[in-house]
Amino acid sequence: METSPKINSSADKTYAIKESCSLKKLTTKWNKCLDDYENYTLEYIKQYKKSLKGNGISLSKYPYMKAKSEALCEQLNNAQNKDLLSEKQLKRISKIQMKMLNACGL
Repeated sequence: METSPKINSSADKTYAIKESCSLKKLTTKWNKCLDDYENYTLEYIKQYKKSLKGNGISLSKYPYMKAKSEALCEQLNNAQNKDLLSEKQLKRISKIQMKMLNACGL
């Protein structure tokens, strides 16, 4: 059975606290990025469906929404490749991408 290392010195405690804070900040950053990605994906789907019906305003918004959604996806893929995302965050990405696939038939 493996045990976690004991923190003996004040310096070790300070390092552990800083590491924990850094991890929280990183998690918060990627959760915000996931929120943005989900919001842009939902808006993209909305504009996509309207553009299929010939809505002129949606036709003009659609390319921007697609580009922004793809940029966020790329950013998240890079984070995934560097193992910066938690398992929960990875599942959320998959869920968002499935929404896109189902809605747009891609």
